[in-house]
Amino acid sequence: MKRIDAFMLIIVILAAATACDTKFDYHLSRSIFIPDQDNPGLPIYSEKGYNSFGVYWGLKPFTSQSNEESSQVIVWGDSCHINFYGLADSSTRMVATRTSDSDIHQAGLFYYGETGYAAHTLTFTIPDFKPNAFGDLLSLNNKKYNLKEDKCVVSLMAGSDSLHVEILEGEFYIKKAQNLYVDNVLTRVVLSGTFSFKALLNDMPTSFLNGRFDMGYGDENFFLLQKKTP
Repeated sequence: MKRIDAFMLIIVILAAATACDTKFDYHLSRSIFIPDQDNPGLPIYSEKGYNSFGVYWGLKPFTSQSNEESSQVIVWGDSCHINFYGLADSSTRMVATRTSDSDIHQAGLFYYGETGYAAHTLTFTIPDFKPNAFGDLLSLNNKKYNLKEDKCVVSLMAGSDSLHVEILEGEFYIKKAQNLYVDNVLTRVVLSGTFSFKALLNDMPTSFLNGRFDMGYGDENFFLLQKKTP
């Protein structure tokens, strides 16, 4: 579980070049963002396969984008990694005790400039879970993980740079897993749920609150990888 650097490289490669399968339904894979009136900047909580997620990172929203792939599941080693891709306000991302601009840049902070929005990847790693196909994700229905005690790993990347995350408390809850059929053919498994946690991010305290996700996983964004044995 500690050998995370190699896995982070895999995330970057897969995010940059998704498998070229022309058979998937584009309309099922696009993200639909319906604003939550009670939580400005976040999508509503839904269980419809809208392919959206959002969370308050500090006081700013970190959310999926309608024109980008918003999530992947990668099975690597003995674990299942659920990746959420989105944009966060980079002007609030001063999260490490750095004293120079060069140190900040090397740490991956403000990687896209000191203002505006930057691409980030948030990953929840479920240990000892190795689905062989996207249909096996159905077994995650009503699964709740204590991020401090259940050996789940939370990872965060700014662009291609990995930030150090130490969980203080939190929960990742897959409230509902359901099959999605098109013409009586299993096309996707939809995972919907919530998450919140507090953490030390590059040794500085921060919070991710009111998180919600509603994601569909099929052949185009489910990857079963194998570790190379020596």
